Amino acid sequence: MHTDRSISVGRSLLVTLLVLCTTMLVAQPADSLSSKPFQHYWTRQRLVPKIGAGMQDRAFVEAGLYWQNIYKHPLSLASKGPYMTVDIFVDNSNLLLGPKAGYEFTAGIFGAAVDMTYFIDHNYNSEGANRQSWVVTPKVGLTILGFADIFYGYQIPISSTEITSIYRNRFSLVFNLNRDYFNLKEAPRR
Repeated sequence: MHTDRSISVGRSLLVTLLVLCTTMLVAQPADSLSSKPFQHYWTRQRLVPKIGAGMQDRAFVEAGLYWQNIYKHPLSLASKGPYMTVDIFVDNSNLLLGPKAGYEFTAGIFGAAVDMTYFIDHNYNSEGANRQSWVVTPKVGLTILGFADIFYGYQIPISSTEITSIYRNRFSLVFNLNRDYFNLKEAPRR
């Protein structure tokens, strides 16, 4: 008799558990049943400020805009997009400007970019003459999920005039100030 009683108690518990589970399942909203535990998606592209500093033969400042979107994956983040910035070199004798357009891709802690720069060297000699030069700069380096980039680049001249007063090797630290990094769950998706 003792076993019959424990079997009936076990059946009662099983039926109660099934009823509770069914009730909880029906009470959940429909979208919570279809969502994946590990979502991955691209955010919508956003125009964000891109600012930084770097070093060639002298220090420079970089400022501009980046048309960035972010890929959210359970293991990491990636980002990509085109950008337009200006490098500003200042020393005692002249002003060197470098407006440029490029494309950047980052994934996790690695990043790469390539840009084309049009350097304008104002008052480079005693007569106050100006000179211009085109360069292409491939860059690679480390990144903090696309938010902060530490890149090394090598400038390749593509015009007949070359500005020899700046080195070809460059190091830069650039921040992509996209507010989506601070709340990816609520970021607009494409």
